Amino acid sequence: MIVVESNHDEELLRGADRPWALKQRILGRQGHMSNRQAGELLAEVAGPDLKAVFLAHLSSECNRPDLAVKTVSAMLNKAGHGGVAVKLTFPDRVGEVTEW
Repeated sequence: MIVVESNHDEELLRGADRPWALKQRILGRQGHMSNRQAGELLAEVAGPDLKAVFLAHLSSECNRPDLAVKTVSAMLNKAGHGGVAVKLTFPDRVGEVTEW
């Protein structure tokens, strides 16, 4: 299992009503990981024993849970890791935890 930040969708962030300086900080090297960046990282490090990925720290303004799961799942599938379950974490409640 891996827990990784999947903070924002890059297009939603660029279109958000936020100051440009904040957008630049979030998109920069020291900022937050986007859905695409999380998917790239996971596709690179996933191995045959990886069963589940939990996406964390999703922005309520610049991301959508369905979009984060779809983006990361597609990247894992493309890299040959289609059997990895992609799940969400939440700031206000317990997420889905299953046995695998």
